[in-house]
Amino acid sequence: MISVFLVAVFKAGLPVGIAAYLLVWWALRNGHLDNAGTLGEVEKEIKSQSKDKQRKKQADLVHRKWLTMGGGFYGVVAVLTLLWIELWEIIDFITGFEGLGTLSEMFSVGTMVGLIIETLMNTLTALVWPLYWLGSTQGAGWIWILAAYAGYWLGSNLALRQFRGAGPLARD
Repeated sequence: MISVFLVAVFKAGLPVGIAAYLLVWWALRNGHLDNAGTLGEVEKEIKSQSKDKQRKKQADLVHRKWLTMGGGFYGVVAVLTLLWIELWEIIDFITGFEGLGTLSEMFSVGTMVGLIIETLMNTLTALVWPLYWLGSTQGAGWIWILAAYAGYWLGSNLALRQFRGAGPLARD
């Protein structure tokens, strides 16, 4: 049981914590969370922005993707899931490259349509990330989700603390 927990901390908690730190810090740095001083206020502001189409349009690409995926913890894991799936798609593409003869096939209309459909399917999979990850954790899914949420909580709070003047990344 302890080994399952440690694996979950390193494979789920740590990546989610780092991503949460970076996303919250980015949102604070770019003025998307001006009034947020606590994680609860961050969550409330993110939820408000997710519903406000005008504010979502004004957001930069990174913040907009997070909002589109649901914001907060759910959005962080959805974005990470999408990146994970897309990374493996790229690896499969590179390892499946058979030479210059297949290069012309990669730029066909059918390939481009397939790429768009695959991207949409990957986005849908990322949006229902609990199903994706619970199926791959060998029955320890709840431990993984708890580890991921702990990482989110720690990363978000660290970003808030450092950005608000308690650390080396404080805003000028």
